[in-house]
Amino acid sequence: MNDYNRIAWIYDVLAHWVFRGNILKSQTRFLSQLQPNNRVLIIGGGSGRVLESIVQEDIPLTIHFIEPSEQMIEKARKRELKSSNLDVSFYQTRFESFDTSDKYDAVCCFYFLDLFKKKSLNLHLAHIKALMNNQAILLVSDFQNRKGTWWQKGLSMVMHVFFKFTTGLESNKLEDFDCAIVASGFHRDSDADFFSQFIFSAVYKKEVSKNGNHS
Repeated sequence: MNDYNRIAWIYDVLAHWVFRGNILKSQTRFLSQLQPNNRVLIIGGGSGRVLESIVQEDIPLTIHFIEPSEQMIEKARKRELKSSNLDVSFYQTRFESFDTSDKYDAVCCFYFLDLFKKKSLNLHLAHIKALMNNQAILLVSDFQNRKGTWWQKGLSMVMHVFFKFTTGLESNKLEDFDCAIVASGFHRDSDADFFSQFIFSAVYKKEVSKNGNHS
């Protein structure tokens, strides 16, 4: 389920062609919020294109990059990162199997949450929250049905059918990711829309309770 090995060779080209470069634009929109010496977790990092954009931020970062697809993570490892300030460790594993005692200053979920049905989505969000420092940021880029136009509904349906056939996609529809994230104890700090509002990028932070503690 959610196995991208079969389409790793064409995924980036296909995504760029269909969405006119807005996938990468959404991923890079808030990278400027990363701070020097942050510990960063990238979940479902795919072929690692975003790593090359992070290099351009020109700050030292420790990055843990999780990707279950063997073909995808092999492409990510080949990215030109050696001369950068990034200390990147690659983990070929599913997020639910990622066992660590580390806490992160930033977590990146770029086109990861859309893989799951609501129950799994909520479990993953709880796992993500547990790995974050109290002042950490959660960077999310994904699809949304905000406008609900006919072409967005049609494209969403085609995407789900295609990825269901090629990857065994778990999800059957786009969930309300913002609602799920907020319900998991976060608040949205910044956001931006792309591709006629079919794509969004947002920064979330842990919600602070009335007594000043993080929920």
